[in-house]
Amino acid sequence: MAIQVIGIPRGLMIYRDGILWKNFFENLGYRCVVSGKSDRKILDEGVQLAIDETCLPFKIYLGHIKEMIGKCDAVFIPRMGGYESRERMCTRYQSLPDLVGNIFKGSSLQILTVSYDWYDHTKEEKVYLELGLSLGKTRKEIKKAYNQAKKAQENWFRSQEKKQDKLLEEKGTKILLAGHPYVLHDAYMGSEISEILRKMGHKVLYTDYVNRENALKRSYHFSKVMPWIVNREMTGAMMLLKDKVDGIVLVSAYPCGPDALVNDMLIRKIKDLPVLQLTLDAQEGMAGIETRIESFTDIIQYQKAGGYGN
Repeated sequence: MAIQVIGIPRGLMIYRDGILWKNFFENLGYRCVVSGKSDRKILDEGVQLAIDETCLPFKIYLGHIKEMIGKCDAVFIPRMGGYESRERMCTRYQSLPDLVGNIFKGSSLQILTVSYDWYDHTKEEKVYLELGLSLGKTRKEIKKAYNQAKKAQENWFRSQEKKQDKLLEEKGTKILLAGHPYVLHDAYMGSEISEILRKMGHKVLYTDYVNRENALKRSYHFSKVMPWIVNREMTGAMMLLKDKVDGIVLVSAYPCGPDALVNDMLIRKIKDLPVLQLTLDAQEGMAGIETRIESFTDIIQYQKAGGYGN
């Protein structure tokens, strides 16, 4: 059956590369459908498909894929070893199409994928060219579609960067949300934390809206050997903004291996600034989170007022 509708699960790196993916396929003439926002139902479906040790974002991702079966002709699931640097992605990303293919074996799920990795000397543009050719498109069509999609992605990120820079200049309590993009912006994870903070009247900033090149460079002051690019960008952004915000909420999803190794070092490294560490899991969800955030922001207000003695 000819592919006409391509599905994109609303999870994992869609929060970094989703604009590129969606625009690329639409520029080639396909209709793209993105799964709905994460909720408890999506998570429960993913939990039933995953083993217990699987991290919360991947369980949610599986739930999104299940929701897409029957709503599209193929689902786009990229394989990513790393971006344009020697730092790597979590190993789960390197095997993502295979993991999903095995979990949904026997279903009608058809997977479209690309595979790029700095260590394999593959470039992003090249793998999208190969994908387009496999779909029967011409080189001219593919290059035009990719270039337009890449420009749309870059323009969107620059706009987020500018908004955040402007927010830093405004008055009020500023809280930096630090974490992986797919944790910070997912409707069932970090988005609820952002909403709680905003309702309290605080300004919310994100580590993934900091210039990535600057963040990556700054991360080497923290560690020269940390291998994971997403954690590098997060730590570099924290180092760049720690003197410009009133507090940091460090959000992690259980059981993330890279975060388990990095976050404790981060908290010990950042001194003289309140840091709240939140770990989200499939069982408890947001239970008790709001109370902890309220207590954390109370501490910040006391410190801004001069301490508990005032």
